[in-house]
Amino acid sequence: MSAGSWLPILILVAGAAAGVFYYRRARAKKEKARLKGRALPPKNVFWGKQFVAPNTGFVCEAAKMHADRCFKFDEAPAIPLPECTCKLDCRCTYLKLKERRSGNDRRSGRDRRPAIRYDPDKPPRRSGRDRRKDKDTPFNDYVI
Repeated sequence: MSAGSWLPILILVAGAAAGVFYYRRARAKKEKARLKGRALPPKNVFWGKQFVAPNTGFVCEAAKMHADRCFKFDEAPAIPLPECTCKLDCRCTYLKLKERRSGNDRRSGRDRRPAIRYDPDKPPRRSGRDRRKDKDTPFNDYVI
């Protein structure tokens, strides 16, 4: 075979290698982005709302009672409150509460529980007298 017949085959092999390289690199980027997205919660996630009563002017007793209380979204009372004495000029509002958890796993990565609890050389940690037997508590008869 002459050099002219090898050139198209060489170009085809190089193109296929470049395609495989590009595909693997794109797949690795997607996987990295997916893992990063799992580690952190989405931005601007709200878990509930806080009742805010006005600082100035007349504030009804119902608003004073609910002032600065936090509610889940579905448990928050409607504004104006049913007991509100100034329903026409109610200035109470809700403030959205952001999620404060970071989403990062704080464990070290190595699970030590099986090694500690189920070591064949050590006796079981739950052997012995139950400390609740002599106490008069409502859960003494409850068996797990």
